This record gives sequence, structure tokens and C-alpha cells, in this order.
Amino acid sequence: MSKMDFKDYICRPFCRFFREGEKEEMACRGAKVLQYLVDLGRLKREDLPGHGKGPHLWAEYDPHLQRYLCPYCEFYAEDCDFQSRNPPQGSEPCGGYILLRLLMEMGMIDIRDLRGSAGESF
Repeated sequence: MSKMDFKDYICRPFCRFFREGEKEEMACRGAKVLQYLVDLGRLKREDLPGHGKGPHLWAEYDPHLQRYLCPYCEFYAEDCDFQSRNPPQGSEPCGGYILLRLLMEMGMIDIRDLRGSAGESF
């Protein structure tokens, strides 16, 4: 799975870290989980919201994302300010986290979807 598969509906609209043409092979765990759910048919790409990003999606700690998403992300240990012990003011999570949180808020996915993707290797 390449970043090209999901950059138009995950990275571009939701991720402040996305830079066109840079590090195309890299993707956050959230984007990989979303693509996995699309590939499984659990989500339809055309049904995903194209916007809706807002601080309310990450203002409150989400234990499900912390447990089933973040520890499996290649950026978690070294590059994730949002999940660091002392996050800098204004820290924002990756686009995958934001879209997963939005989909949970909208009732389109739930903890079972996160639990089912936790052990997957992408």
C-alpha cells in the first residue's frame, strides 16, 4: 500500500504534516488503518468526510486511539509531539488520527474497528 492510495482523502485534507511530493513512502498508522478499513469494505472512500478537522477532535484524550493506534505507529516513539509526555502548545495529531476520531464521533466506526487493526502489519 502506498501513500498514493490515500493521500487525497486522508493526508491532504486532514494532516498538517503532509507535504506534496515529500516522503511519499511514509504514512502514519492512522492513514494505514483507514486504508485497511477501506480495502476490507468496512468504509467506502466516497462516504468519508472531506473536511471536519477541528481541535475538538483531539482536545480530549481518546483511550481507544491511544491503545489501538498510536503504539503501532512508526512515528510514535520519536516524532509524535502530540503523544509526547509534555506536548508543546498547539500540538496536533496526524491526519489519520484526526479522521479516525471524526469517524468515531460520527458513528461510522467504533472500537471494534480499531481493535481489529491493532495487530495488523501494514
